[in-house]
Amino acid sequence: MKKLILLAAIFLPIPSLAGPPFKYQTNCYIESSGELYSDVCTVVETRQSGGALKTRNIYSNRFSLTIKSRFDKVKGFVTWDSHNKYEYKWDYKIGGSNGQSAFTYVMPGVLLENVSWD
Repeated sequence: MKKLILLAAIFLPIPSLAGPPFKYQTNCYIESSGELYSDVCTVVETRQSGGALKTRNIYSNRFSLTIKSRFDKVKGFVTWDSHNKYEYKWDYKIGGSNGQSAFTYVMPGVLLENVSWD
């Protein structure tokens, strides 16, 4: 019986430790010359099996912007965006709140509404 279980463990596919991608839409804003311009961004996240954020990709059609963030074991949370076109360390920063929503800077000059920090 032990050999059968061992053979099954070797030949059966092992489920992924990370959960499936989670996709949602939320308001996003670009700051330019002291003004805020709005859009609805699509966010796709993947998480570790324990729930910690692994990757977060943000897409804005109106701004033609893609932001890809990931957790790097050495650098911490790093971001690549289609505007700057290079990867840089970026810690999310509080952008304010209006009592019902919270705003977070996900890259310089770009705010996302009600996004989690982890």
